[in-house]
Amino acid sequence: MNEPTDAYRRVALAFDHQEPDRVPLWGIIENRPLYEHVLGPGHVGPAAQVSLDDKCRLHAQVYRSLGIDITRAHLWPPDPGPQERVNWRQHTLRADQIEHFQPALPDEAARDEEVAVRRQIVRTDRPHTVFAPSLRGCLCPVFEQMGLEEFSYACADSPAQVERLMHVYAGYYRSLAQRYAACAEARYVAVCDDLAFKGGLMFPPAWMRRVWLPIFRQIIEPLKAAGIKVIFHSDGNMEALIEDLIGIGVDAINPLEPLAGMDLAALKRRYGRAVTLIGGVDCSQLLPFGTPGAIRDEVRRLLDIGAPGGGFIIGDSSQILPMTPVENVLAFYQTVHEYRG
Repeated sequence: MNEPTDAYRRVALAFDHQEPDRVPLWGIIENRPLYEHVLGPGHVGPAAQVSLDDKCRLHAQVYRSLGIDITRAHLWPPDPGPQERVNWRQHTLRADQIEHFQPALPDEAARDEEVAVRRQIVRTDRPHTVFAPSLRGCLCPVFEQMGLEEFSYACADSPAQVERLMHVYAGYYRSLAQRYAACAEARYVAVCDDLAFKGGLMFPPAWMRRVWLPIFRQIIEPLKAAGIKVIFHSDGNMEALIEDLIGIGVDAINPLEPLAGMDLAALKRRYGRAVTLIGGVDCSQLLPFGTPGAIRDEVRRLLDIGAPGGGFIIGDSSQILPMTPVENVLAFYQTVHEYRG
């Protein structure tokens, strides 16, 4: 398949640890004012009233206009009006129920449809933006249903059942990975399994290596066999597992949350020749509350650290949040486009 654009060449060079014409830009946008800045208010309707085809087309237009080279998600902006309600995730599984629990997973037709939609997004985003479809991992789907306390009890009281459920989810996401491996469009896939707090891993490193890592590896095996680049996403400080992830074939780490201690300079020194680093720009404090000047200074600092030798794609540390001022996002993106060191 020909890769006719600067975005595809730029991203490929970054993954090959070569220096492209500029550092590629990664972005995930959940921000209505930014969409309205690009499209005009009349083109950003309520999500329920916008067709899939129109969403794909408008997302692609926004990302192209902003010069985003690669993304893993299209998030339609929140509907107009105050966004005051918080939807807390309900815990639906107790530790004493885990032995007989069987998750309701999409059937084969639904899996085919999900992958078909992501393939449509890849085609629509081309040639200006690389879209990396996302899969989930095998840990989050279990502990999110239980909460960390119940999950911890289950790990102590029913470890075999915890591993059984992790294998069930790994099998499901592996089946999606096999579908991506069989299609020519997807050359990058993100696999997301949040496993860290700001201070470090949620669970003991020894348990993660003994239990989680081999099960997680099953998900990415079809992707690696097909030559697809695997991007691993986890918020928080997950540095303790970076070498392990490199060892099973992960090609890139995202999102390098700086307030969690994921320091780009240190990561570049330790792992910069072995894995591509994606992210690094704080989206929780700097982008929403900083000044455009402070944002430009920080972006230049990160580019000076990350650009030499390739292997770096600059981006937000999670996503462009709804309250982030448009002028701050534009200061971030324009600095990436203009700065050459």
